[in-house]
Amino acid sequence: MENLRITTSDLVIRSASGNPGDTIVTAKNQAEDVFYVEANNITITGLSINGAGTDRAGVYLIRSGNCTIENNEFLNDALGIYLKNSNYNLILNNTAVEGKRAINIERSNYNRASDNTVSNQRFGIYLLVSEGNMLSDNKVSMSADHGIVLESCSDTSLENNTASSNEDYGIHLVGSSNNNLTGNTVDSNMVSGIYLKDSSGNSLTKNTALNSSRGIFLLSSDESMLSGNVVSNNERGIQIASAGNNNVSENSVSDNIISGISLLSSSNCNLSENILSNNAIGIDLAFSSNSTVLNNSIQNGGRGLNLQDSNYNMLLNNTALYNRYGAYLLRSGWNVLSNNNASEGNDHGIVLENSSNYNDLISNTARSNRAYGIYLKGSSNNNLNGNEASGNNRGVFLTTSNGNTLSNNTVLDNGDYAILLSYSSENNISENEASKSNRGIHLSTSGDNKISGNTIVSNDVSGIYMASTSNNNTVFNNYLNNNFNADIKPRSVGNVWNTTKTAGINIAGGPYIGGNLWAKPDGTGFSQTATDADGDGIADGVYKISTSGYTDYLPLVVVSETEQPITPVNLTDDQTDTSVDENDTSVDDSETSADENDTSVDDSETSIDDNDSSVDENDSSVDDSETSVDDSETSIDDNDSSVDENDSSVDDSETSVDDSETSIDEYEASIDESETSTN
Repeated sequence: MENLRITTSDLVIRSASGNPGDTIVTAKNQAEDVFYVEANNITITGLSINGAGTDRAGVYLIRSGNCTIENNEFLNDALGIYLKNSNYNLILNNTAVEGKRAINIERSNYNRASDNTVSNQRFGIYLLVSEGNMLSDNKVSMSADHGIVLESCSDTSLENNTASSNEDYGIHLVGSSNNNLTGNTVDSNMVSGIYLKDSSGNSLTKNTALNSSRGIFLLSSDESMLSGNVVSNNERGIQIASAGNNNVSENSVSDNIISGISLLSSSNCNLSENILSNNAIGIDLAFSSNSTVLNNSIQNGGRGLNLQDSNYNMLLNNTALYNRYGAYLLRSGWNVLSNNNASEGNDHGIVLENSSNYNDLISNTARSNRAYGIYLKGSSNNNLNGNEASGNNRGVFLTTSNGNTLSNNTVLDNGDYAILLSYSSENNISENEASKSNRGIHLSTSGDNKISGNTIVSNDVSGIYMASTSNNNTVFNNYLNNNFNADIKPRSVGNVWNTTKTAGINIAGGPYIGGNLWAKPDGTGFSQTATDADGDGIADGVYKISTSGYTDYLPLVVVSETEQPITPVNLTDDQTDTSVDENDTSVDDSETSADENDTSVDDSETSIDDNDSSVDENDSSVDDSETSVDDSETSIDDNDSSVDENDSSVDDSETSVDDSETSIDEYEASIDESETSTN
């Protein structure tokens, strides 16, 4: 039993056998360090070192350089190896069990700690106010707090370390910048695998984060790069909160319970080329803005792309297949969704709900979804241009949504409706193809809409339908070629079926725009047989629309022959399909069967349930379960004493590292409480 003080340089202290079990050095005075080293070129190897008491170390290097601490065992030392103001040292292949910090590097630069095995400490490896150090191939487990900590450190490399089964975080950076984390594995840490707080400009590449509350979490940490990481089986895979200008790319994110990649109150981030699968929410933006979501693949989850209270974002070229919803916007506006594929979903392809206004949906594909291709509920002034919504139950469905523009969309082969408006007004529906469905364009209690320049052909039940409560709509310059072109219920008022004769190429190729072209698949439609003596492309007579009481005063005639579709059913404009009720019950009252009185995609907003049997009921909120960043994420230990009696900064600073955790939990709790109130 002894305490050794070394102040002479160029010494080697080792066991004869090189086996630590053969030579045990125990502190004679536990209030002193077992080895105190203040010299250069010292080697300590092959020893078992134990018994250093509170805030004392098995090996303490102070103002020492080029020393090697190798192949030793540390047992029951408060601090295993402690470097202070010491540079260019090696800490290699040591084992440390039962202590406070196995390796503590403070104000020390350009040291390397590799191949060490650490367990049952408070903190496994802790670096404070240091730069240029390398930690590689270390194994840190079962720490009472964190596995590896960098506090106020820079230009440090963490490579191929394993941090597992720690009570809080596997790897934690606080106030640390320009560090490189590569190839590390963090598994089964209670709170977060990798957690960066107030740490910017870091690079996280090719790490694996598994089985934690959060796989990788950045809080108030900007300008970092996350690339090539594998993040699976966490509650939240990758989460960035209150941060900006981060780049998240080429990560594989799967099987996370709440979300795959999420931004919370963050801006100017880039999420690109990630592969996500089997996450409740694939990519989730909440209270976030001015970010770009580009070229991601999101499959087999609840919501592929999810925006809540998020504005001015760009969602481009993403593929969201086999999810419950491909893309879902809630209270989100001024976003651009372009060239995304939201198909093969269990419910809807693209949803805009609850005041999701002023969005641009351009050239998206929403195909073969079980319910609706594109669905707007309570959302206005959006622009839908050049989208394809085919093979769904309903192609494009607007309910309680006003002032939207639908143009140049291809809406084909949908089961019930191509384009359906319910309780929606002042929408502009122009130059779309609404064909090969049961009903082409269908207005249910919707008024003051403009329907022009659309191709509406080969629909089985009707081309255009208007309920008795659909008033003041203007319909002109449409190409209608169905056996039953217009089903207009009695008692509606103010609907107009032509515009003023105006020079311009009409939908049939004639020189004037006026009314609509009325064709039939067998070639006997009014516009196919009417005369046009003056050659202006307008029929010489008017066209009375069945028994509706409405008249197209400027019906078009066929000028350039358009391909005639195959006759779908044997109906005429003077016959009423038995499924369409003269008392206006079939189309609008059938709303109740499809939507249970259109209770909304998400009125109850409770939980995402992929087994939900209804189309729209009981959908989850963006994250009702987000009832805090983590209630368990509280203060680590406010009573931690200092590492050194003469240097209280090591552990006193830990209070700032961990006590502030409570603030993010309270912040997220307030966000979620407000979300509950809105729903």
